[in-house]
Amino acid sequence: MGLKRREFLQQAGRVLAAIGISEALWLPLGSRYLQALAQPTARKLALLVGVDKYPDSPLHGCVTDVEMQRELLIYRFGFVPSDILTLTDAQATRENIETAFVTHLGEQAKPGDVVVFHFSGCGSRVSLGESPGKMQNSLVPADDVLPLLANRAVNDILEETLLLLVRSLATENAIAILDTSYTYPGFSKNGNFRIRSRPRPTIGQPGLAELTFAQDLRSRPNLRPAAAVLAAGANSQLAAEQEWNGFTAGLFTYALTQTLWWATPASSFSVSFSRAAGNVYSKLAGLSQQPQILNHDLTTAPAVNFSNLIFNSPASDGAVTAVEEGGKTVQLWLGGLSPSVLECSGGSVFAVDSSEGAKLLLRGRTGLFAKAQVLDGFDRTFGQLTVGQLVREEVRVLPRNIGLTVALDSGLERIERVDATSAFATLPQVSAVGSEQLADCRFGRLPETTLAETVSPHEPASYPSRYGLFSLAQMLIPDTQGDGGEAVKVAVQRLTPQLKALQAGKLLRLTVNEGSSRLKVRAVLATLAPQARAVAQREPVRAGGDYRLEPLSGESEKSASAHILSLAEGSRVRYRLYNDSDRPVYFAVFCSDSAGRLSVLGAEGKDAVGGMSRAIAPGENLTVPAAGAMGWAVSGPIGLAETFIIFSETPFDRTLAAIEAEMQQTREALPIRVLLNPLNVARAVLEDLHAASIPGVQKVGISTDDLALDVNVWATLSFVYRVV
Repeated sequence: MGLKRREFLQQAGRVLAAIGISEALWLPLGSRYLQALAQPTARKLALLVGVDKYPDSPLHGCVTDVEMQRELLIYRFGFVPSDILTLTDAQATRENIETAFVTHLGEQAKPGDVVVFHFSGCGSRVSLGESPGKMQNSLVPADDVLPLLANRAVNDILEETLLLLVRSLATENAIAILDTSYTYPGFSKNGNFRIRSRPRPTIGQPGLAELTFAQDLRSRPNLRPAAAVLAAGANSQLAAEQEWNGFTAGLFTYALTQTLWWATPASSFSVSFSRAAGNVYSKLAGLSQQPQILNHDLTTAPAVNFSNLIFNSPASDGAVTAVEEGGKTVQLWLGGLSPSVLECSGGSVFAVDSSEGAKLLLRGRTGLFAKAQVLDGFDRTFGQLTVGQLVREEVRVLPRNIGLTVALDSGLERIERVDATSAFATLPQVSAVGSEQLADCRFGRLPETTLAETVSPHEPASYPSRYGLFSLAQMLIPDTQGDGGEAVKVAVQRLTPQLKALQAGKLLRLTVNEGSSRLKVRAVLATLAPQARAVAQREPVRAGGDYRLEPLSGESEKSASAHILSLAEGSRVRYRLYNDSDRPVYFAVFCSDSAGRLSVLGAEGKDAVGGMSRAIAPGENLTVPAAGAMGWAVSGPIGLAETFIIFSETPFDRTLAAIEAEMQQTREALPIRVLLNPLNVARAVLEDLHAASIPGVQKVGISTDDLALDVNVWATLSFVYRVV
């Protein structure tokens, strides 16, 4: 296999790892999706199905999922719009879906062609007989019916039927993507997330027409031995959708499509087990949702066609969808931006690929659609901007007053909500919103089951109100629960340090730009004890270069699973940082634990700020903590933790001053230090990156009172892992 092909497959692994899928599971099956999409010569067919309007279980993000996939396939992977058939809401009946699969995909696909099927909607379980064990997963179409005692038949599409349809295709370059879940947990919402399963405990049976159709498929000759499926989660797990500002989408579909916008052949052959985008989604969700690659009925791995494994377009954040006002303004689709950056992207600048010097200034946004002004200086002698041109982030503009939003749980009494709203209003840049609104975390009472676990069995079985902070999926944030009987206002005051730490983590997360930075840097996470091995690596995907990272150990690859990277509490780790650019780079390393506490990690001995004022020379590397040291011990509490490694072309003067102010208070010098005022430090980081960006921003020609960050001068790499 040639180097270019090898590099492509390694980058494909990183793309799928962004949503938590390891190399061990996707090679060779998972690579089919990216391989197929990247082939420039074969015909590419797609059937995209999304159902929001169910009779008794409406969803809100499935039609958006279809839109996300369609824009990705057209603008990023060269699908012809007429070769993409979409069925949404009332169109997506059982009969229409199956007929469209046969006529649009089955009757047109030839050997070597590319086929993508996507379904977003409710899933369920149906009974295939009187025995309780004879159950099968099913997809719920728009013409869902309620099973009756006299007639338990439903209109569901059996999962087996879908697999048979995929196996009946004349091409092996086919993939099915299912953003649904099959198990009803007894509730349709979990915090800010809506569950994509039919909310009925009643079990139906497949209809006669469905059974007959499936039997006909089974009898067809030349069925391929396998059907490859990308699933939002395992059979017993939940799949969810979330509302962002202006749109709702499936967590899985958004993570997958957003990451694929900036997928590109890798410039190193590293293996990455998890990337920042998927890990952040997992951290936000707090659900038992881990995307899976399923390969049904396969006994031997199929041969993989490695020809034409190239992308015919560069990594991007979106595309031009309309040109208006004689070329002065454009409409954009920004499916490649992360949700947090998209939320704060007003005034950001994008560059147009394949257009000489064209820069676009964002003027407004509705969901994933944005309107942008073409900045002066674009030489129109090279031609007008056109629909389909790809755009990439050039200057990230962030407000200086980014705050923290706390959702008040619906379980709070009215007086509790009033008191909480009043208490949060006294905290700078912290606001309280309703339970259904977009937020960073939730405030509520601990449920009695949680209380029972924390109360001594010798105490009376009475549970006075205890308050705490929760993830968006109602997972208790460690160390935020208070004593029983405290007043709401007292609880909010008690939580102020944790709220500031969470806000600081939010600010640092907004600097993550692994998909847009062109700074040639990289980082490797390695364990030193109980076993020495490299376990994960990160680098900006657009930086390019011929460098190689230290390889992951074979043991690491064998132990990979579909789950996020796990590190045992007490294990010792280190980071190796590389500078492959032609100029010195400075760095800062911050660690956020599952409780949100923020620490700074030093590079040399007891120097807690090494690297902020002393640079890594071009072509050099160093370890954090220093080479020869025993690393630093992974500490609890148990849960998800994240490390931010921030590189910059200029020193972190303001950040250093903020940290040294704390050091003067504590009079301690440790290689890792929990920050007493993390919000001051995080704000200083943003100001340092803003200062480093001034020359590039002035060259672009914009003026703003907000923070303007030039993606060419900094790179923030994120490692997310579970402490176990």
